[in-house]
Amino acid sequence: MSDDASTQLPRHIRGKRPKFFDDPASDHLLSMVLELSAELWVTRSRQSALESYLASLGHVDPKALEAHELTQSEQQGLAAWQSEFMQRLMRTVEAEAKA
Repeated sequence: MSDDASTQLPRHIRGKRPKFFDDPASDHLLSMVLELSAELWVTRSRQSALESYLASLGHVDPKALEAHELTQSEQQGLAAWQSEFMQRLMRTVEAEAKA
């Protein structure tokens, strides 16, 4: 492929959102469920890898892990992540409301 800018594929494709149901609310709900599913899978995968790695080093005590409490700073970081996550989750509903 040539390095000419006119032959490169666009990095972002803009178009109408796919519609699967007659009711737009159902499409928004589907988008939210798919977003949640993707986030859950990534989290589960990373958590399993981390626990497996730490167990292989002999650093994980499952009871201690369950009893561990986050620091104030960690709780604040988690709250910020939660806020960003909710914004991503609700983006289709918000886009529809603005339109």
